[in-house]
Amino acid sequence: MESKVENIKRETIPPDGRSTFVHHAEAVWDQRQPYGPNGLRGIFSSHYAAACAAFAALGGMVFGYDQGVVSVVLVMEQFLSRFTSVSDKAAGAGFYKGLLTAMIELGAFLGALNQGWIADKISRKYSIVVAVIIFTVGGILQTASMDYAMLAVGRLIGGVGIGMLSMVAPLYISEISPPEIRGSLLVLEELSIVGGICIAYWITYGTRYMAGEWAWRLPFLLQMIPSTVLALGILFLPFSPRWLASKGRDDEALQSLGKLRGLPVTDNRVQQEWFDIRAEAAFHRQTSAIRHPNLQSKSRVNSIKLEIASWTDCFRRGCWRRTHVGIGLMFFQVSLRQ
Repeated sequence: MESKVENIKRETIPPDGRSTFVHHAEAVWDQRQPYGPNGLRGIFSSHYAAACAAFAALGGMVFGYDQGVVSVVLVMEQFLSRFTSVSDKAAGAGFYKGLLTAMIELGAFLGALNQGWIADKISRKYSIVVAVIIFTVGGILQTASMDYAMLAVGRLIGGVGIGMLSMVAPLYISEISPPEIRGSLLVLEELSIVGGICIAYWITYGTRYMAGEWAWRLPFLLQMIPSTVLALGILFLPFSPRWLASKGRDDEALQSLGKLRGLPVTDNRVQQEWFDIRAEAAFHRQTSAIRHPNLQSKSRVNSIKLEIASWTDCFRRGCWRRTHVGIGLMFFQVSLRQ
């Protein structure tokens, strides 16, 4: 009896505050009408959502390209003649090479750490644009670098943008994808990362035979092309229905959901998913209000405190196991890719 009660969530759905949502996870899944088949066949049946996800995955390509380009650039004679501190003949060259490589990882850590509240504040779409702007600033500094310090700062700033993209692109993909193919579309992010690394290897393999400093400046310049395409194109894609629902914009969430599914908003499947999204948003709001009742006012200080408290909630009893699984999966995924 207790296990059945634990599977039930009772929530009040805004804005009228009168209707009550009773959610039983197993019952909802059994009664749910699918949008289409699973796997690759499902991608072709949900072509608009798949196209949006594939476009958003350009963020992964930018991440992979920036990871791959420096590994070849660091051994180019044209690069070493400009940055003699990383030459094999220079004292402490190993340290400076390692620092240059690590700067992007440090920046990515800072970017990913802060992208959560930015994406919640201004939307997944616009946070991608912000990430690309930061990455472009870093890319310009790297392309125009005249000394080691300028290059290192450019790598750090570019890394912040990379970290933001690596966090928000999978988030956007997961929130716009139909349940049947959500996992398949998320694979596009990893595929794009590996593809970006391969593209970087082949481009630097070709430019290393160029005379002059454009042998290494050109690869740094080219990385800004897919990021710019992503920033401009993402503006034409729909907002995440879940983000809209979290902001109380329920009607817009329904319209966005219908567009992503390629179905009228009156379709039963769209209505059911819209209802579930609204219920989940209400559940999160009420959970936050119960756990942190003193942080619900809209002041800036309380917003910062609530963001920190939300992070600590991930490591509390009832959630820490899932947090460890998520961290472990990402840790070993990156370790194996390296």
